[in-house]
Amino acid sequence: MENKGPIILAALAATTALAGVAYYVAGRGPNALGEDPSIIPIITPMIDLRVVDYVLARLARIHGDEVTVVLHTPGGCATSCVMIANAIGRFPRSTAVVPYMALSGGTLIALGAREIAIGRSAALSAVDPVLFGRRAKHIEAGDEDGLHATAREYEDAMRRHLQSTLRARLQATQGAAGVEKAMAVFMGHNAPHEWPIYAPELIDLGLPVRAAEGRWSEYVDARRGGWRAR
Repeated sequence: MENKGPIILAALAATTALAGVAYYVAGRGPNALGEDPSIIPIITPMIDLRVVDYVLARLARIHGDEVTVVLHTPGGCATSCVMIANAIGRFPRSTAVVPYMALSGGTLIALGAREIAIGRSAALSAVDPVLFGRRAKHIEAGDEDGLHATAREYEDAMRRHLQSTLRARLQATQGAAGVEKAMAVFMGHNAPHEWPIYAPELIDLGLPVRAAEGRWSEYVDARRGGWRAR
């Protein structure tokens, strides 16, 4: 997930990798389109602090114990994605629907849900931190840009968060070995950061995955306007 770190914290929302917001509801209040309040779309080219504000406002208005988050995104700010993932994980019944893709930070949010409904050709990806276009794990001590300490902080924090999430999802059925296997996949130990992780591999890891209904693709198509991943 792309992050600039504390070096430019004051400009965090404006300087992440991509520009955008949950665009089809930009400038409108929660549930402005008259939708089911328990269904929350995160359909955006970048998850930033504005998206967190939108999602948390929607979550605060859900009176039951069930939430469905519909994801179509290449990711965004690590802080934003962790906040959303944690908030969704507090619901006793939570589903992440991924009709096409939920990469990087989008994957982190999907893992926060208790169940993932994924499209036939849809993919998740690794969630290891990326700073200024570079994977944190590849930033070595002595690099001229001085990012090593910041990179280690982000990598360690993400590892702790991911391990806690995966233990909650896998420990009971897959044991410690299963958690570590999933950790290697989602920290991107043997693949590029954006390399797609498809449903069969998720199922093999023991994650609670099922096929997404076709209506969710239509749901995303109707809400992403002119934006397409580039």
